[in-house]
Amino acid sequence: MNATIAKEKNEKKSGQKYAELLCDFMFKRLFGSESNKDVLIDFLNMILQDHEIVDVDFIPTEHLGLTKEDRKAVFDISCTCQNGETLIIEVQKGYQEYFRKRAVFYTSYPINEQGRRAKEEFIKNHQCKDDGESFRWDFNLKPVTVVAILNFKFDHAGSWPEDQYNSSYRLREDSTGEVMTDVLRYVFLELGRFHKRLWELESVFDKWMYLLKHMHEMVDIPQIFQTPDFKRLFILSEIDNFTAEEYSEYQKSLTRMSDYYNIIDSAEKRAREEGREEGREEGEKIKAIQIAQKLISTGMSLEEACDFVGISKDTMILS
Repeated sequence: MNATIAKEKNEKKSGQKYAELLCDFMFKRLFGSESNKDVLIDFLNMILQDHEIVDVDFIPTEHLGLTKEDRKAVFDISCTCQNGETLIIEVQKGYQEYFRKRAVFYTSYPINEQGRRAKEEFIKNHQCKDDGESFRWDFNLKPVTVVAILNFKFDHAGSWPEDQYNSSYRLREDSTGEVMTDVLRYVFLELGRFHKRLWELESVFDKWMYLLKHMHEMVDIPQIFQTPDFKRLFILSEIDNFTAEEYSEYQKSLTRMSDYYNIIDSAEKRAREEGREEGREEGEKIKAIQIAQKLISTGMSLEEACDFVGISKDTMILS
């Protein structure tokens, strides 16, 4: 009876049938839980394609630097698969000018972690002191891949097709295109470039992108999604199926998401006005500082806010 009442309340309060997939609660419910691990595996295999992932193990999403002074990084979802590859899955809701560089920064943590574990194992196996001089390692690194779902679009160089919403980057030789190493890979899904309508969906990739962008607007399951995998996704996303506690967490997540967009919009408007007088570069700096200040006021730490907008702590402190 209580569960039924909770469901009725959920439906009346929400005004929508399916949840917003990009809010923190729903994204981690779908892709970051043991019970739905197969959803994540199917999603990753659809994106990566060059090798099959059969299983993943979730690992802590907070990663510390090598020293106490180093900045920490907190990922949305982090896991390893059967070949030792580390996968970082991120959602970026608003435009960030240096997000590509941020993705590179993220991969430095699991790379450093591999070195730290190798050193610990060496010391244990050889019963030697931790003096750094006797440590030997062949640097046979396991791959690290970042998959980023972006609710905006990059400014690509050259004649990048407006409707090409997915891109994959590796380290390559400039003239021949030879891959230097498979250790680092960056995959970006730009929802801001995805404009297909329901009847234009062709691939499984198209269907996933459509749901990531439009699931919360839907009122039933269209025929094109009437397959077991997609029907399960709809069931997991149906608000009526949330417990009272899950519904509460979902609403909190939506509020944080809404607050974030309002902060971005307000800061951009103010920065544009001030930037006309102070120049474009200074205007961008002002915008970043204002966004960071607002994020800190919502409970985010100084380090996290600075990392999020791509400015230094010194810039914030001196502002």
